[in-house]
Amino acid sequence: MKKINRYSIWIFGFVPMFLLATAISCSQFFSTSLAPWAARDPASLIPPVTTGNVNELIEMAENDPDMSLEVLKRIKDAAQNADSDKAGDLQAAALKAAANASGIGSALLQQAGNISELMDNADNAIDLIVDVLNSMNNLNAAGDNLVEILPTPGTSEFDAFVAKSSADDLAIAAAVLLAAEAKSVSDSKDYLDSFDGSGTGPQVELAIALAKAADTKGMELSSSLKDILGGLNLVDYS
Repeated sequence: MKKINRYSIWIFGFVPMFLLATAISCSQFFSTSLAPWAARDPASLIPPVTTGNVNELIEMAENDPDMSLEVLKRIKDAAQNADSDKAGDLQAAALKAAANASGIGSALLQQAGNISELMDNADNAIDLIVDVLNSMNNLNAAGDNLVEILPTPGTSEFDAFVAKSSADDLAIAAAVLLAAEAKSVSDSKDYLDSFDGSGTGPQVELAIALAKAADTKGMELSSSLKDILGGLNLVDYS
């Protein structure tokens, strides 16, 4: 078995722990300030999404994965009925909502520069990754919704969406999709260890397209996230 790269270990193993330590303020709002019936039904708290309120809703829910997933679903509904310009804005916003819903969230940007060699034993490292993937309850749902929301790669609609999206958001969404794909297969450990930057299926194909789109933005992509895309084999820097 080849040695799993350190970027994969960090992304899937330590980001969720950082999120637990930083998710106090918004999670308290949604879980303790609201009536018990509302806390049990996140969908009841999300109004119809528009380009005018989408960023505020994403920010309010950013540390609550279940609430963020409901925001993502409302973005999907809004994007399906929007004109092309507004659809592009909503699709770009969906990248942030999906990252929050998956459990990876903004910590990927905040802590990407602190990557270090975490474990020497590849088998133990992959076991850790798989355990964390299994704990991300919304990961597959976030990936599925992204596939439904975003345009098909290679189309003019996809190019317009990429133009409205930040390089870092595109890169994070690519990592979310690859993680979701790994979780959906029978052997996540083998999938992560053998992924070579190619594959079929809507999630992995979209992950590769998003990663390449992020890379084409050049200096707009943070150096740490560029390293992560290369470490995950989503972009070939060899």
